[in-house]
Amino acid sequence: MNEFITQVTATLISFGTGNLMIIMLVVFFIAVILKFLMYFLVKAEYNFSSAFETRTHRFLNREYPEGSSLKKFHEVVQFLLEKTYNESYLARKILRKRKEDSKVAALNKVFLVETGAKSLIDDTLKQTRYHDAGVVPDFRGISKYVFTSNPYFNKLWGVIPIGRANDVFSRLPSLFIIGGIFGTFLGISQGLPALKTIDPGNIVAAQATLGNFLESMTFAMYSSVVGIFLSVCFTIMNAFMSFNSLYIGLVDRFTQSLELLWKETANGY
Repeated sequence: MNEFITQVTATLISFGTGNLMIIMLVVFFIAVILKFLMYFLVKAEYNFSSAFETRTHRFLNREYPEGSSLKKFHEVVQFLLEKTYNESYLARKILRKRKEDSKVAALNKVFLVETGAKSLIDDTLKQTRYHDAGVVPDFRGISKYVFTSNPYFNKLWGVIPIGRANDVFSRLPSLFIIGGIFGTFLGISQGLPALKTIDPGNIVAAQATLGNFLESMTFAMYSSVVGIFLSVCFTIMNAFMSFNSLYIGLVDRFTQSLELLWKETANGY
C-alpha cells in the first residue's frame, strides 16, 4: 500500500512540475475568451433593456403619434417592445447606415441575440397580458423572470450556462494562486531527494548538487509567480467586466420602464 502511494505521489510530482504552469496558462486563456464572449451576450441583453427604456421615455413625451390611441398597459408594452426590436435589429438590416452594422448583425446572428430578444418579448407579453386590471403587478418579479428564463441570453450558444460560468470566473483568481503554490511544493518535493545523494567528503559534488537544487527551487517558485500574475489579471478583468452589475442594471431599467408605463395607462390608476 505504501509503495502504491509512493508511486502515485511520484507520478503526480513528475507530471505536475512539467505541466502545471502550462495547464494554468491554457485555463487562463480559455477563461478570458469565454469571459469576453459571455460579456458580449450579457451586454446585448443590457442594450435591449436600455433601448426599451429609451423608447418608453419617448412614448411618455408623446413622440410616437402612432401609439397615442393605445390605452391598455399590455398594448403599450407590446407596441414599445416590438418597436424596440424593429429599430434595434430589423431597421439596421435594411438601412445599413453605419459601417459597423454588418459586423454587429453577424455577431447578433452568431450569438442568437435576435432570437433571444424575440423570446424576451414573448415572455414579457405573456406576463403583462393578465395585468390590465387594478392590482399593481410585481414589475421586478416580471423583469427577473423574463431575463432569467431566457435560454438564449442565459447560455452561450445555448450550451454553456452564463450563471455557472460566472461563479467559476469569480473563483478562478483564488484557484490560480492555489495552483501556483501547489506547483511550488511539487517542485520542492521533486528537488529534495537529490539532497540525499550529497557526499560530505566530496565538496565539489556537494556544491554541484546544491546548485542544481537551488536552480530547481528557483524554477519551482515560478509557479507561484505565474499563479499570482494570472490571479491579478483575472481579478482586474472580473472588476471591469462584471456580469452582476450589468444584470442589476438591465433589470432596473426594464422594471422602471414597466412601472412608468403602468402609471401612464388608465389601468394603472
